[in-house]
Amino acid sequence: MNIKYDTLPSPCYVMDELRFRKNLEKIRRTADDAGVEIILAFKGFAMWGVFDILREYFSGASASSVNEARLCFEEVGSYAHTYSPVFREGEFGSIMKYSSHVTFNSLYQYKKYSDRLKRYRRKISPGIRINPGFSEISHGLY
Repeated sequence: MNIKYDTLPSPCYVMDELRFRKNLEKIRRTADDAGVEIILAFKGFAMWGVFDILREYFSGASASSVNEARLCFEEVGSYAHTYSPVFREGEFGSIMKYSSHVTFNSLYQYKKYSDRLKRYRRKISPGIRINPGFSEISHGLY
């Protein structure tokens, strides 16, 4: 990739599409070999300008808010795997609209919304996060 960096506007992002695709091919091969789906984590990579390329390699994305779920639906082209510490009553309809999976942080939240998921017009897979109180990381933040 020969780029004349001094001709680019500043600031800007530069993406080497060939190298990007090579890395995505490795991810796809790994997924195929393992028999799993790989989903994008917006927390790790949210350069929406290349989502049209990502669509070719990923089967979806994880979301932690209604806005991320909508971004997944509109820009990645799939329903989101959505998790949030707490879902807001007023946003849950939109969460269902944009999600294929909804993971709850507590049994209380699961019980509060599970009937709505069951009655929704298409199947949404519910889940619950289990926190055993164990962390391999000793940093006080975690």
